[in-house]
Amino acid sequence: MSDDIAFKIQLGLILPKLKDKLSSDLTGIVRELVQIVSAGSIEEGDSLDIDSVKEVIMKDLEIFLDKEIIPVIEAEMKSTQEGEQTEEEAGSEEEATEEATEPESS
Repeated sequence: MSDDIAFKIQLGLILPKLKDKLSSDLTGIVRELVQIVSAGSIEEGDSLDIDSVKEVIMKDLEIFLDKEIIPVIEAEMKSTQEGEQTEEEAGSEEEATEEATEPESS
């Protein structure tokens, strides 16, 4: 896929859907993480490094995708490919049967 097409898909399809479907829930999760990190490790007057929070969230998102989303998609793709192969095999068998049962022309 060309970089231009991938970029257009990202901006026009993926990001708007992520915003609609995940924005408020993910914001809540990040807020909770910020509160936990702030309460547990920041001394009075120190500021929280939001980049470290972002790094944790990005790692968690990657783990979530790898364990929950990607396996489902791969299984669907595999099932679809196996279904297509079965259809192709059935079509080949039907053709062979038709050829075998056709009367020979003299």
